[in-house]
Amino acid sequence: MKWKLGLVGAALLTIGGVAHAQSSVTIYGLMDLFVGRMGTLPGANSATRPVQVLNGGGLSTSYLGFRGREDLGDGAYAAFELSTFIRADTGALGRSDALGPPTNLGGDGFFSRTSWVGIGHARYGSLRFGNVTTLMFINSLSANAFGASTTFSPMNLVMFVGGPLSGGTAWNNQIVYDSPSLGGLSFSVAGALPEGQGKRNLGAAVFYRTGDLYAGLAWQDVKKTPLTFADGTSFSQTKSWLLSGTYDFKWAKVHANLGAIKDGGLLAAPADRDHRLWSLSVSIPVGAGQILAGYASRKTGDVVPPVPPTAPGGNFSRRVASVGYDYFFSKRTDVYAIAMNDHTVTTTLPAPPRNVSASATSFGIGLRHAF
Repeated sequence: MKWKLGLVGAALLTIGGVAHAQSSVTIYGLMDLFVGRMGTLPGANSATRPVQVLNGGGLSTSYLGFRGREDLGDGAYAAFELSTFIRADTGALGRSDALGPPTNLGGDGFFSRTSWVGIGHARYGSLRFGNVTTLMFINSLSANAFGASTTFSPMNLVMFVGGPLSGGTAWNNQIVYDSPSLGGLSFSVAGALPEGQGKRNLGAAVFYRTGDLYAGLAWQDVKKTPLTFADGTSFSQTKSWLLSGTYDFKWAKVHANLGAIKDGGLLAAPADRDHRLWSLSVSIPVGAGQILAGYASRKTGDVVPPVPPTAPGGNFSRRVASVGYDYFFSKRTDVYAIAMNDHTVTTTLPAPPRNVSASATSFGIGLRHAF
């Protein structure tokens, strides 16, 4: 009997020790909805018609997430993060359902926003494994008055939505190393294993943050073939780089980006097309909020393959301008009003190919709450 009681006591002590060592888990999220008229998404085309909408994701795509971290002692730690996109206007998860021809891509997975586990040390940096936001997207939103918006941000629209860039904003099957910050300077390197989806992806970035200054340089080489919307919607092999910078003058915070996308075409049909892009945006404090304004341009001087005149995004050039006001009721709740003009030039079929210009104006009034 004493022997059995001893085993029970030891088991209880063990369970208690494990429970004490478990990570504390934080539930977090954000809801963003806007009402307005969208003349374009993901890019103006000759068939563009304004649509009145109540949509999610004006300034931020809505999401729900869980994150945790455990102290392993002597500066070491283990961590994880799981988060899912939410279409707040319908309650559906993800950003998109399965897409039909010609892409035939599956929809977003449950934890398609982030899904990783990692280990790190205060002196040596960290390793993360799983579905992780790309270094290119992190650099872009770090120097962008409109943040992570893929609805009204000129920079994000010309770079990530409806254009030649492949790989989307996060990579599955990814390994990421993040260095510690040394005097404000840090770097990250990343690789995504192919797992039967063509070839691997590679990425690298250098970041510098100190006081009112941010500077970043990101590079990536994408060769994986997408299977789902979360993998991006372009089947092209692309190499790209983006130089970004931000400076806070107090009366205004200025953001600038300069970059390029080399479209290598399909694995079975290689190409060599260079797209150049740049953007400038600013946030100006006014009252309890801030004025937001931005402009971005992407164009190519190379010959591009003709597409139907209804193709979104502009395969020859795209210019986007946005202006708005974001008012903060508190640190977690704000209301915004934004107007945007999207202009594209597309080389279209039928023969002979000709350049068709299209322009659309959109506006929205939205409410955003973080928790």
